Amino acid sequence: MTREEAVVCIHKLNYIYLSLNKCMIDDWEKIVQLGGLTYPQSKLLIILRENGECTMSMIAEKGLWHMSTVTELVNRMDKEGYVEKQIDQMDKRVVRVRITQKGIDVLDSTKRLYYKNSDVFNALLNMDKKDLDNSFDIIVKVCKNIKHVTGPCPLSDYMEKIENPKCNCLEIMNSVYRE
Repeated sequence: MTREEAVVCIHKLNYIYLSLNKCMIDDWEKIVQLGGLTYPQSKLLIILRENGECTMSMIAEKGLWHMSTVTELVNRMDKEGYVEKQIDQMDKRVVRVRITQKGIDVLDSTKRLYYKNSDVFNALLNMDKKDLDNSFDIIVKVCKNIKHVTGPCPLSDYMEKIENPKCNCLEIMNSVYRE
């Protein structure tokens, strides 16, 4: 590839990333609003559901949020009963947060709404799986080249693990289509 072609590819990659990210976020925001949550609230519940009990700093890291944002969000979600806060017994400066049953229920309900109403999910149903898998492989290859990785990397490892998700998304999706 020439330098000029590489410049064009950088612009294409950036635009594809931004556009796809916006499509995904807009679609999820539309769905979570139907379920009575905001995007950050749903993101917090997903972080806690996937990771179990987390410290405030772990939430900030996983959510890509500032600590002040996490504090405000967790306090609001605690008041609404979706999460519970607990002071760490060993280090009183540390606050641990866990999802409550109410939080699990609203998150599962929101996931059901997603599989019924998602433009992204329905668009993927109309696409060829081989084409998508080839696209994913190319994206992993690009990332590995950027990072100068020759063997397995976190992204390729994740792509393998995600073939058998540990979350309850498949179970919820199947229950939606049995209804």
